[in-house]
Amino acid sequence: MKERIALQLGASPWQPSRSVRMIRELNFYDVPTEGVLRRRFSPSYYFFACIDGVASEYSLWVYSPISWSEARQLRRLETAKLRNFEVELLVNRPLLAVVASEQGGILHRVQVQVTEPLKVEEPRLAKTAWETVTQEIKAEAGAIERMAFC
Repeated sequence: MKERIALQLGASPWQPSRSVRMIRELNFYDVPTEGVLRRRFSPSYYFFACIDGVASEYSLWVYSPISWSEARQLRRLETAKLRNFEVELLVNRPLLAVVASEQGGILHRVQVQVTEPLKVEEPRLAKTAWETVTQEIKAEAGAIERMAFC
């Protein structure tokens, strides 16, 4: 299994930690919204994408581990072929989903996996990721409420 990406709370989603750097920007909307990250001291690559809320205060991002050959292919493809290939990188892989805010950077992270085929225009991944994040935050909040404070 490929190594999971290290993410730091408060970091920008397109620069999620000091241990990675962006080697390819694939899309931009005020900030990089899709691209390829590489770990600085090991040959690990990750595809990242903002899948919801790019123009909102809160946004949802996903990170998928990819191989060196997939990273190279992302650099070569364009338009519809690129979008279809990106969708393939998000299915049947352990994804890390991140909720970020404009001012606070990365606020919360959770692991998500999509096992159903996706189409580029379908918002199913965003819906699944938002539901997973919401459930985890509610569970954490409930656990804190149940804690006995002295």
